[in-house]
Formats: sequence, C-alpha cells, structure tokens
Amino acid sequence: MLFDEHAALPGFAMTTVCEGGALGGFAYGVKQEAGWWPERATAPAPSWLDGEELFYVYELALLPELRGRGLGRALLDDLLKKRPERFAVLASRVEAPARRLYRRWGWRKVGEFDSGGIDLLALDLS
Repeated sequence: MLFDEHAALPGFAMTTVCEGGALGGFAYGVKQEAGWWPERATAPAPSWLDGEELFYVYELALLPELRGRGLGRALLDDLLKKRPERFAVLASRVEAPARRLYRRWGWRKVGEFDSGGIDLLALDLS
C-alpha cells in the first residue's frame, strides 16, 4: 500500500478531522530533500524551487458530506503551518474541483505530469 510506504519515510506528517467520532478527512505529505522533483514531471523544477527542500502533499481527502465547510482548507493549513521547508508542492488534476480551491488559496502552477491533465502546484510557506 502506498500510504504505508509514505508513512515510513523521514519527514512524514499527517493531520485529520473527525466528525461524529469517525474519521472525516485527512491530509498528509513528506519532506523532500533539496533537488527532489517528481519523476513524472514533464520539465525540471522552476529555478526558484531548484535547490530548495520541499514538502510534498501527497493527499488531501474529505468526505463529500463535509465539503463546503472550510474543513479541507483547515486540514491543509494545519498540515503546513509549522513546516520548516520554504515551499510545498502538490499534484492536482486539472478538472478536479479542488484545483480551483488550491489556486484561490495561493498555490500556483509550476509544472505538469507526463500523463497530461495533472498540474504541479507550489505554495510559498514563508
């Protein structure tokens, strides 16, 4: 399972939200060393990200009935608020509703995946 592999990596961090005593959503990511960039990216990292340690957000998930209440933003903010890295990066499908939210929250496009339809977005955490 991919989550198990990520959870075992140094720099793993996760945050959750519960609703009615049950897990309602989560966000997690992993610190990536300077020079790391996703293998599936179509181009190298932008020069301003090159040489920077990054926090890569692998997943943000929220039950559909909990969406629209600010919980997704709260999960991501909580995950990123004390990160020592200067930048966070995530991948988002172009047609995903969350992509519009990421852009509104300050994430900007910095690349694409080779499979098409997936953008890499970055957020300055400083």
